[in-house]
Amino acid sequence: MKRSGVYKTIAICCLFLFLILQYLMLVQSYEIKRSHLFQKEKQDIKVVYNRYILNDKMFPGGQKLVDSTLMPHMNRLKYYHQEDRKAFDELRDSIAGQLLSKLQNNPTIDSLFEVIRAETHLGKDFGYALVLKDVSVTFDAKNFIPIIDFSKNYFIRIGGEPNFIEKDNLVSAMAIAANNKMSNRVAFTLYVGNINTKYSVIKSIFPLLLLSGCCITGIVGLYWVTYNNWMKQKRMAEMASDFINNVTHEFNTPLTTIRIALSNIAVKVSDEEKVKISPILETMGRQIKRLDRLVNKAIDLSVFNQEKVILEQRYLSVLIDQFGQDIVILTSEYTKIYILIDKKVSPVKVLVHPFMFVTMLNNLVENGLKYNNEKLKHIHIHLKYSAANELLLIVQDNGIGIAENQLPHIFTKGYRGKLHSSSDGLGLGLFFVHEVIRIHGWKIEVKSTVGQGTKFIIYIPTL
Repeated sequence: MKRSGVYKTIAICCLFLFLILQYLMLVQSYEIKRSHLFQKEKQDIKVVYNRYILNDKMFPGGQKLVDSTLMPHMNRLKYYHQEDRKAFDELRDSIAGQLLSKLQNNPTIDSLFEVIRAETHLGKDFGYALVLKDVSVTFDAKNFIPIIDFSKNYFIRIGGEPNFIEKDNLVSAMAIAANNKMSNRVAFTLYVGNINTKYSVIKSIFPLLLLSGCCITGIVGLYWVTYNNWMKQKRMAEMASDFINNVTHEFNTPLTTIRIALSNIAVKVSDEEKVKISPILETMGRQIKRLDRLVNKAIDLSVFNQEKVILEQRYLSVLIDQFGQDIVILTSEYTKIYILIDKKVSPVKVLVHPFMFVTMLNNLVENGLKYNNEKLKHIHIHLKYSAANELLLIVQDNGIGIAENQLPHIFTKGYRGKLHSSSDGLGLGLFFVHEVIRIHGWKIEVKSTVGQGTKFIIYIPTL
């Protein structure tokens, strides 16, 4: 998979992960809010309910109803349980049916909830469910034998509406038993809920929903804009690459022709003339070689891969002197390039890539001349030690300068300031300069005043 495909996959996965996290957060918030909703009302209901069933079961009169159904049959149940299990099961099922019928048809349950509603000031949108979870008898006050079979259903509703039977609606759960022989045990639970619970929960977490929606919309929008910009830059990079490949191919032929022409000139001229034009031929030869390397590596970012760049120990003063000989062609009556190398730095070696260093220096000089409206243009190149004993390379011009708000962007690939937009160029010169500085581990500082010029100060460590 191509690197761009990997980046795209990672971005999409991160986006989906964010959406999943947002969903889980909202679900968790909903559940927490739902579990804490109407807590005060439930507490009030529990207090009133417990008061009304004090010394009773399920509802006022519930214990009497259970006892009247079970107690007359206790002796027979005990006998059958010990002697005839089939008869015991038949009698137990008959008693269970009678008891459930009495409980589910007892109007006291509804009346009790209406009393609770009135005392706790509950609205009409509140409802309840009373469920039975165990009815057992004991003959020895130790072992309880189930009368109602709860193996199929965990509970049996004896009052209210089934839609209120939820964990979050639980108000009271009790198991009441007498601590003596020939008695019974009853376990029951009261649920109270609101028919508009979902609406109430959503309403309470609406600000969170709104904020989450805004975050999701913003991030998805930002992702979309970023993705579109990335695709545009990718297409532009591909176009630039195709353009450079075409330019490289087209330049090879004239460069070869010039190289052959120079060789012929060197062979055919007389020895006397060769002495006169030898410096010129050498300069032209170096420039052709340099141009050839520039064409082959033009804007090729692989040249900026530190793993492929091999730095050499060189005298920086020698490279700058050689550069000065090569740029003599740029000087004229109205264009002056001054090179000053302090004596103290002449014997100092640094780690440098000669080709990249000279190209960087050439870019700074060409920029200083290109963006210059003065009648007399001048460039100052100064290699010296600073007061702090640091090796400094200063390139200063008297050009149009750079606005302060543009200084942070001048090393960005393809960036061209407003003052430069009318000039030819791709905005790659200073980008190359910055990459060279980065690869060498140097530092660069830029000072500029609009209308007065620009000064580039490069801090270079020595060996």
